[in-house]
Amino acid sequence: MAILDLSKVLMYSFHYGYMKHRYVSKVRFMYTDIDSFIYEIKTDDFYSDMKDDINLYETSDCDKNNVYNLSLVNKKVIRKMKEENKGNIMTEYVGLKSKMYAYKRNNKIEKSLKGIKKQTLKNKITLGDYKVCLLNKILKYVDMNLIGSKFHSIHSIKQNKLALSYKDDKRFVNGNGITTLAHVDIGR
Repeated sequence: MAILDLSKVLMYSFHYGYMKHRYVSKVRFMYTDIDSFIYEIKTDDFYSDMKDDINLYETSDCDKNNVYNLSLVNKKVIRKMKEENKGNIMTEYVGLKSKMYAYKRNNKIEKSLKGIKKQTLKNKITLGDYKVCLLNKILKYVDMNLIGSKFHSIHSIKQNKLALSYKDDKRFVNGNGITTLAHVDIGR
């Protein structure tokens, strides 16, 4: 069994064996990747819930004086789910497709956008752009300055590239234009 397969087993075990068992219909995937989940969880206090099962989590990056009084445990311990928000609640999330999402936590915006330079992402794309793309079905293009080489001659390139798209070709988008299903789930 390959490392990726083991990772999938761990992720699915956590989701179906713990999260779905604990929260039943009050939890849903917002985004998942090889090694991470973003959930919407309807509970009175998720961090209090975490304390009940702290052995499942790595909380070592949380502030020592965090408001939830979480123990700082399991630093770099494998098979533990790392609390990436460091004790801050995510208040907004927009996921367009794989590697194309943005969220707000603690009044700070975090953005992920594969194929777009970090500086371009930082300066030319906002959380609002993600929302407009999703809700109004508007594509967003950005100009990027690159350095290229052809026949050992270096030159600068100005490239206009598609940055944000509401079209997710890896998933089936439901009629509401927001929720999706894996293609394998269609017809079930």
